[in-house]
Amino acid sequence: MSDSAQPKRYSITAVRRGAVIVLMVLLLPVAVLMSAIAINLAYIELSRTEMIIATDAATRAGGRDLSITGSTKTAQKRAKQLAALNSVAGSALDLSDADIEFGTSIRQSSGRYDFTINSKNPNALRVAAHRDSLNKDGPIRLLMPSVLGIGSVPTIQQAVSTQMEVDVGLVLDRSGSMAYAANEISGATPVPALAPSGWEWGDPAPTGSRWLDLVAAVNVFTSELSSSPGAELLSLSSYSNTAITNVSLTSNYAAITAAMGMVTMGSTNVGGGIAEGAAALTSSPGQRSGAAKVLVVLTDGIHNTGLDPLIAAQAAADAGIMIFAVTFSDEADQTRMQQVAAIGNGRHYHASTAAQLKTVFSDIAASLPTLLTQ
Repeated sequence: MSDSAQPKRYSITAVRRGAVIVLMVLLLPVAVLMSAIAINLAYIELSRTEMIIATDAATRAGGRDLSITGSTKTAQKRAKQLAALNSVAGSALDLSDADIEFGTSIRQSSGRYDFTINSKNPNALRVAAHRDSLNKDGPIRLLMPSVLGIGSVPTIQQAVSTQMEVDVGLVLDRSGSMAYAANEISGATPVPALAPSGWEWGDPAPTGSRWLDLVAAVNVFTSELSSSPGAELLSLSSYSNTAITNVSLTSNYAAITAAMGMVTMGSTNVGGGIAEGAAALTSSPGQRSGAAKVLVVLTDGIHNTGLDPLIAAQAAADAGIMIFAVTFSDEADQTRMQQVAAIGNGRHYHASTAAQLKTVFSDIAASLPTLLTQ
């Protein structure tokens, strides 16, 4: 039989290769479609994450400015500035005035906070960010818009910043140096220069003393708290050689200043004062489990007896207490109190004069913690 008459033989391998090619041709569009869908979904999720970050940042910034200044205009401006610093799907997040609302946020028994629009004495700010047809940048454009005929998707994100319930412990230095004026060097004279004739240690602090300057600053502080929309509780602890709690946590701020008729004398046990103030916040029958805990610790001098302030500050911080440290007069140990504030995740303030001390206490009252509650 000639070669031309031989029957054709087909390779099994060639047949299989041909089948695979056909299968690939059939499945390739499906694979491309699935890949495109996966890419679009991932991009949508990324953009929504960016939206959450940008919205939270704007809300925190606006809420903090609201708590510090009390001005809705300032808070609104700040929220818009922070939003613009964050990118969502390649564009800065743009907020309009209508996207930023002010109101009252109240903690319910369930632990959740309910926000109600209320422009009078607001304690909360709500940001409603959106990328949709109402926004100048429009909805989020997909990377592969031809898939399934969908070219863009809208996204909306809300967040609420609430000024928290706060339990505040005042921890005040009543050592002997507090009887001197802020511009005096304590101990340079046997008694303060402004002390009246016949004044002796153990008598009430004389007019013009650091202690009476402090009383005036605390009055500013309690006045600020009284006008705030929050429900802050306040305790008073004081220290010299030893520390005591003069007033347990209370909403009766008048009781705080009424208790400040104490005598100023003795050494400076800053660490003991911090420990006593922390106990007033955590062990008092009136302390609230859901409230933020804040200590405001003031000294006009240098720690010279008792517990190390840094050790006491660390123990307070471990208990979740924020510490604002205040130094009054240029004799005060600013370096150590800066360390106390850093350990307590708070801030250090310094005042050289009575007027500056009032400003410090006003600023602290306006800076009490805020929380994202939605």
